[in-house]
Amino acid sequence: MTRKVIIDCDPGIDDAVAICLALFDPRLEVVALTATAGNVSAEQATRNVQTIIEQLDPPRWPRIGAALEPDSAPAATLDYLSGPDGLGNADFRVAELHQRHPSDKVLFDVVRNSPQQVTVITLGPVTNVAAATPVTRPST
Repeated sequence: MTRKVIIDCDPGIDDAVAICLALFDPRLEVVALTATAGNVSAEQATRNVQTIIEQLDPPRWPRIGAALEPDSAPAATLDYLSGPDGLGNADFRVAELHQRHPSDKVLFDVVRNSPQQVTVITLGPVTNVAAATPVTRPST
């Protein structure tokens, strides 16, 4: 039996390797890949997720969530390790997505549609998880 997972990542080379392993592990069903700003900007993270999926062309494509720009100033990038694009400046060609769905919405929808059946694996800042978590207020 496979385990359904969502990978929430700020894809640099390290996350790309983890995604490769997860997509082809027969014990896992990667139902979504959601991007978040961290190692790279939100726009670059979204592009990197799509690039990784297109390059690997897995038998089952997961849903892709687009990263949103963070409210606060971005942390220092790791350009010196992975290059400005996060993937070693490999200059992959990628088709532009026209219907981008925000990562927090993808997270929320997938978990809501499969309650207690999905594991969220976070490889970067957890801003998408925080944004997707409904706020409950104590009753008075």
